Amino acid sequence: MLRKILLSAVVILLLLSSGAFADIGQVQGFSIGALNLVGRSGGTGSAKGGNILMVGHSQEVQKPFFGISARQGEKGILVQFGSARGTGGVSGVAQCATVQGLQGQLTGRFGPTVQGQRLNVGLGQVAIKAGGVGGAVGAQGFVGRQSQTITTPRMTSTESQFVGAAQYSAVSGGIGSKILVVNTVDVKMGQGQIVTGGLTP
Repeated sequence: MLRKILLSAVVILLLLSSGAFADIGQVQGFSIGALNLVGRSGGTGSAKGGNILMVGHSQEVQKPFFGISARQGEKGILVQFGSARGTGGVSGVAQCATVQGLQGQLTGRFGPTVQGQRLNVGLGQVAIKAGGVGGAVGAQGFVGRQSQTITTPRMTSTESQFVGAAQYSAVSGGIGSKILVVNTVDVKMGQGQIVTGGLTP
C-alpha cells in the first residue's frame, strides 16, 4: 500500500511539474547489507569479528513567500559482533542484516499533499558448536528512525516511526556435543498520508 502511495506521489509530481500546482517534491532512501562470519576449527584457537555502521541524512525545502515547507530525515545504526573459541571440532557465528528505508513528499500551494515512508529490517543469525570443546557468541542489532513534516498555509502534516531490534545467541559444550541456535527477525513498517482539497487556484 505504501509503495502505491509513494508511486502516486511520483506520478503526481511528474504530471504537475510543468505547472504551478506542485511546488515541492523530494525523495530519499538508503539500503544496508551486512555480513559477519566468525569461525574456527581444529587445534586450539579463537576468532572475533564485527561491523558497525551508521546512516543519517535529511533534506528540507522552504518557500517562505508561499508559506510552504517540507522536511524529512532518517537515522540508523547497525552493530554486529561475533566470537568463537575452543579446541578441536568446529565453532562459529554467521550474521546477516538487511535494512531498507525510503521517504517521499509532494506538496504545493494548491492540490493534494502526499507523503509516505517505509522502513524494513531483516536480521538473521546462526551460532554453532560441533565436536571438540568450546563455543561461540553472537549479537547484532539495529535502531532507526524516520520523520517527515509538511507545512502549508492550510495545514501541517507530520509522521514518524521508530524501530529497535536485537539478537543474541551463545553456544558452548564439551567433547562430542553438537549445539545449534538460529535467530531471525523480520520487521516491515510503513505509513502514508494524503490530504486533498483546500484553496482554489
